[in-house]
Amino acid sequence: MSNLLEKIGFVFEDPYKRAKEEKSNGSKVIGITPMFFPQEIVHAANCVPVILQASKEPITLGFSHYHHFFCGLTRGIVDLAAKGKLDFIDGLILSDMCFEMRHVADPLRRFRRFPVIHMQWPLEANEERWLDFITGRLGKCVSKLEELSGNRIGDQNIEASIRLYNKNRALLRQIYELRKVKPGILSPKEMSALVISSMVTPVEENNKFLSQLIAELERLQPKVASDTRLILSGHLCHEVKDGILDLIETMGGVVVGDDLYTGFRYYASDVDTNTPPMEAFARRYLNLKIPCPTRVDIKRDWAEFLIQSFKEQKAKGIIMILAKNCEPHMIYYPYMKARLESAGIPHILIQVEHEMVSLEGIRTRIQAFIEILRG
Repeated sequence: MSNLLEKIGFVFEDPYKRAKEEKSNGSKVIGITPMFFPQEIVHAANCVPVILQASKEPITLGFSHYHHFFCGLTRGIVDLAAKGKLDFIDGLILSDMCFEMRHVADPLRRFRRFPVIHMQWPLEANEERWLDFITGRLGKCVSKLEELSGNRIGDQNIEASIRLYNKNRALLRQIYELRKVKPGILSPKEMSALVISSMVTPVEENNKFLSQLIAELERLQPKVASDTRLILSGHLCHEVKDGILDLIETMGGVVVGDDLYTGFRYYASDVDTNTPPMEAFARRYLNLKIPCPTRVDIKRDWAEFLIQSFKEQKAKGIIMILAKNCEPHMIYYPYMKARLESAGIPHILIQVEHEMVSLEGIRTRIQAFIEILRG
């Protein structure tokens, strides 16, 4: 199995490696900012969809084009674009779903390195009145993608792409369930790498890889005896620093659930194949299985989702990971904290930032938290 996992090791060094290879083979590559735009639409245009990942470089040139107090993901995107390191993409779909991401468009348009297609999402969920708005916006994106790619995006193409990506999400969910019943067969870092690989590699290739991996995982036995079952929450738009993920199980915790973007949030919700594609995408956004603080959702509560997950997974604690300057999460956290405390659920908040600080302080806090849970 280690040989299989080595195949996606590139996501930690250069997540765009496969996209660049596809580009050199003549394919057009379309970047997508997190979190909601359907990769299926780009795939149906016969282009390679790539969800942009957090930069691993120190931010330098980006500071002269973008506010330093915005989140690390958006600052990193602007910095890489300013350095010309996103020039391999032929266009960018900017998924407008928070204040920081909305402002990414301005410097990128000034650079004029690639066209930017703007997709605005409504900030209300579970509201039928937004259905026509979303389908209309998606339709405009389809028209611009057709112009950019030179290919017509018909419903049959999109339906075929939906089936491929639904299969991809189903495979990831299968692995997610295997991890719960066989703790330790994959570390949190490895699971995160699997999700990122689905974001940045051709879906046909990724489906084949995940199917092979599942066959290997089904033969393995649980590797951890720890009963300190944990749920990870937060970190909405990009991967958690792998050093932090390593710490959790090194300290004796075992992750049995999460709502991270490079985790269950990404693959929790399928697209309905019995509904016209644009409407299906719109309904998926309006009825996400995991509530998101970038939207006002009066029918589904993020705290309640976490409380239910905690009970279902028989967890002992929740580790909330907050990316510094993530306004939606920062605004929502006091409410989450109060709800978890009223439900008697032990939890800890770990705040992380792009400019990585020493892990020792985080190590001490996680270790202390796990020791408390063990009693």
